[in-house]
Amino acid sequence: MIKTIKTYSSLFRVDNYIKNLFIFAPLFFGFQFDIGTIKNAFISFVLFCLIASSVYIFNDIFDLKSDQKHPVKKLRPLPSGAISVKKAFVIGILLMLISLTITYMVNTALFYVFISYLIINVFYNLYLKKVPIIDVLLISFGFVLRILAGSYATDISASSWILIMTFLLSLFLGFSKRRADVVLANANGLKAQNIRIFSVIAIDRIIFSLATIIGITYTFYTISKEVIDRVGSSFVFITSIWVIVGIIRYIRVVRSSKKYKDPTAIVIGDWKLQCIILLWISSFIILKYI
Repeated sequence: MIKTIKTYSSLFRVDNYIKNLFIFAPLFFGFQFDIGTIKNAFISFVLFCLIASSVYIFNDIFDLKSDQKHPVKKLRPLPSGAISVKKAFVIGILLMLISLTITYMVNTALFYVFISYLIINVFYNLYLKKVPIIDVLLISFGFVLRILAGSYATDISASSWILIMTFLLSLFLGFSKRRADVVLANANGLKAQNIRIFSVIAIDRIIFSLATIIGITYTFYTISKEVIDRVGSSFVFITSIWVIVGIIRYIRVVRSSKKYKDPTAIVIGDWKLQCIILLWISSFIILKYI
């Protein structure tokens, strides 16, 4: 029973549901925590998890042959043969239909966000995942769609600041993952079109550049009049300390890790990074309510 749960959890990529927490960003940055908005955001979160799982399943079906040669991905349910392709396809279709049907009935605007997410992933799987840089841009846009999903679900407008920072952060995480791909490929003699133009040094330069831009952008965000008025404190800039420390910590983990890890695994597996995130959230709460 436990083995079966783990198998389907891996197929659905339950550990990646942490990415969908971006849906709650409009609530957090808008400081609107009434029961209605929280309920709508949570429903949106659950439905997005379903549509995301269907996309992960279709991704695994598209990548089956390459994943079977991958030293880490070959352990997933489809490449390992734990679940048949036919069964996985049916599950993926069901998850997609359930998510889209309920979303259409609940919120039409949210439905179009979900459709956009699906369309992007279809093009990503068919061809664009093989195009360097474009593949990371598309993944990053997926995070922006998560923010928009939260915005439409709660009727809380997502500011341009939040959209820009989300896009930059997801680019940072995306290229960090590409670094892990390059390191793994070099170590195992693998070849992949979406990393063929990159070297570890080139990606490190991109990562450091994005880290700098994120730090500067976030600092400007914290000293903007809009944010100071919303939080009710002129000391919001203090939260930038945790953002900068968090980025530095993340880069350190990425560069020192000897195992293949995606961004989700890094966040889940590093308690220091988790503490930094909690301190960042706590700083906002203290500034707003104490």
